[in-house]
Amino acid sequence: MKKRLVATTLAAVMTLTSAFGTTAFAAEKEPDTKETTAVKEDVKIAYSIPSMFTTFFAACWKGVEEQSAEYNWESTLLDPNNDIELQISQIKNQVTQGANAIVISPIDSEAVGTAINECSAAGVPVFCIDRRGSGEVVATLETDNVQVGRDMGNAILEDYKDQDINVLIIQGVLSDTPTLDRTAGVKEVLEAADNVTIVGEPSAGEYSNEAAMSTTKTYLQSQDVDVIFTCTDALVPGILSALDEAGYTGLVGEDKHIGVYSVDGAGETLDYIKSGKVDATFSQLPITLGTDVVKTINEYLNGNDVEEKIYYSGDVVSKKNIEELEASDSLWGYSVE
Repeated sequence: MKKRLVATTLAAVMTLTSAFGTTAFAAEKEPDTKETTAVKEDVKIAYSIPSMFTTFFAACWKGVEEQSAEYNWESTLLDPNNDIELQISQIKNQVTQGANAIVISPIDSEAVGTAINECSAAGVPVFCIDRRGSGEVVATLETDNVQVGRDMGNAILEDYKDQDINVLIIQGVLSDTPTLDRTAGVKEVLEAADNVTIVGEPSAGEYSNEAAMSTTKTYLQSQDVDVIFTCTDALVPGILSALDEAGYTGLVGEDKHIGVYSVDGAGETLDYIKSGKVDATFSQLPITLGTDVVKTINEYLNGNDVEEKIYYSGDVVSKKNIEELEASDSLWGYSVE
C-alpha cells in the first residue's frame, strides 16, 4: 500500500490508497533522489536513535541533518541511550514541542508501537529507518536484511568451499529487527550447505564489547569454531578480543585464524579488514537512509503517495575489493567518525 497525507495540515486524516504492491526497492547503490516536489516550508522534525553505540546511527543522523539543512528545516536528534522508556517519553514529547514529523530507529520494535500510534493520532506522522516499528508507521526505509544475511552466508561458503566448518552466529539484541532478519538470511544459506554445522546462535544481549567478548569466550571454551558471523560491527571488537585471548591471532589465510564476518561497514571494521583480522563485512547505506527519509517526509507532507516499505542494498566488503570501494567513495564508514 502507498500512504498519502490528505489535506494540507498534519491533523488531517490519513487514508490508504490502493496500489499493486506494498514495497519499493531502492537501487543497489544510490536510489534516484531527483526532486519532483516543492519543499514544504517551516517544518520541524526529530530523529530518535537507539543510542550512539555504533557510528551507523551517527551516519543516519548525518543524512537526516544534512538533508534537513538543505530544505531549511529544523531537525533534532533524540538519544535515549538504549533506554526504551526514555525513547518513548522523548517521542511523545515531540508532539507537544511542535514536531511536524518524527523519524525513529526503535530500541524495541513492539514496545514503541503505542507511542507511534499516539503521535499518529495527534497528527504527527512517524517514519522508521533501519529498524521496523509496530503501529501507524507511514513509511519504513531499511536495508533488505534477510538478503544481507544470505549475501554474507554466500561469502562464507565461497571462502570455505573446500572445508567442513563449524559456524557460530552471534546475534545482537533480539528486539532489533535487523538482527532477526540477518540471522534468518544467513541460516537459510548455511543450513543448506553440506559442509557447514551451525554450533550456536546466541544473542550477546547488548551492544557492548564486554557482552560480545563474554559470549564468544563461552562458545570457544565448549565448541570447535571455525567461523563467526555476527549481525553487527558493534560486536566485532569484543569478538576479536576474545579470539586474541584464546590464542587465535592468525590473520586471514593463516593458521590460528577464525573467520569473522559482520554487517554494517563501520570504519573500525573496515580497518580490521585491511589488517587481515576480519574477513568481510556488509557495508550498508545509512547516510542515504537518513537523506531519503527526509525526502520521503517532504513528499508525504505535500500530500503525495509514499511507499510504506523501501529496501536498500549495499556491498560485501573484503580485502579483495576494499581498495576499489574506498577509491569510489562507496564506504560510508570512512566518512563518519
